[in-house]
Amino acid sequence: MADAPAPPPLPAAIRITRPYASEEEYLDRELEMLTRASITLLGAQARPQGVVLRFELALSSGQVLIRGEGRVVGFKANAFEGLGGLTLRFTRLDTRSKALVDRAAALREKRRPSTRPHFPDPTDPSAEKPAESPLASAAPTALSDPTALAPLFPPPLAAPKAPEATAPLSEAPAAIAPASAAPAAGPPERDSLLDRLRARARALNADDIARILAERHRA
Repeated sequence: MADAPAPPPLPAAIRITRPYASEEEYLDRELEMLTRASITLLGAQARPQGVVLRFELALSSGQVLIRGEGRVVGFKANAFEGLGGLTLRFTRLDTRSKALVDRAAALREKRRPSTRPHFPDPTDPSAEKPAESPLASAAPTALSDPTALAPLFPPPLAAPKAPEATAPLSEAPAAIAPASAAPAAGPPERDSLLDRLRARARALNADDIARILAERHRA
């Protein structure tokens, strides 16, 4: 009768002890050494990449924090505070170890700063109100006093002065009537009449004179 085949050899095992008194102290100090998929065992010796190891991570009191199996993915000579670290990717974990891994992931997410903008709750009466704009607070004072707006707007322009009315055209012919139409008078009266005619002619503008001459030519 042939002998039964021998069972495959168990993976090599390592035990790492960290100088902490509690699970909380370990997570506070070495949180970045533990992720959902891997663990870095500080103080472990280098092993060939791809090798599967059974491991235990314990506190200084001997309490085991994490127990499982993992495949070697790398070694860092200075992984944490000058200590070398062997990184294993989990292939098997017990229930208690899985709970600790989940707790570490939640704690890491809580510590990570949020990149989402914060919007205050409008229903919260304690929410800080936005500061009032200086221009908005000054507006009622400026509008309540009409003189406050005076420097901002120039005064209205004065209406253009209407030109003085010219003498009616019916009176204009007398101003340029020929000398022969005037009654005979002596030299002093004639000089006085000519002065008055010249004064009236000077009072007329060029357009009026042109219109009067045009009418005389048509007549």
